Amino acid sequence: MLGGERTLVLGLMTLAGVFVFSLAKLWAAGLGIGLWVLGTWALSRAASFDPQLSKTGRRSLAFKRFYAGRATPFGKSREWK
Repeated sequence: MLGGERTLVLGLMTLAGVFVFSLAKLWAAGLGIGLWVLGTWALSRAASFDPQLSKTGRRSLAFKRFYAGRATPFGKSREWK
C-alpha cells in the first residue's frame, strides 16, 4: 500500500488524518500533510530494504536478550536477568 507496509501506512494515515481533520487549524493541517508526505517517503524507503519491517523489528527486540551480538568470541559474557 503506497510502497510501504500496510499496517504502518494505515497507522500513519490515521495519525495524519487526526492532525488535518480533527484539530481544524491551519498549522495542524500543514503539520499533518507534512507528516503524511515525509512518513510515506520514509516507509517506502524502509520497505525497499525490508518488506516486513515491523514484524522483523518486533522479533528482533523480543529475542535481543537471548541472542546477544558479540564482535569476538573473547567478549565478556552477559548475565541473564
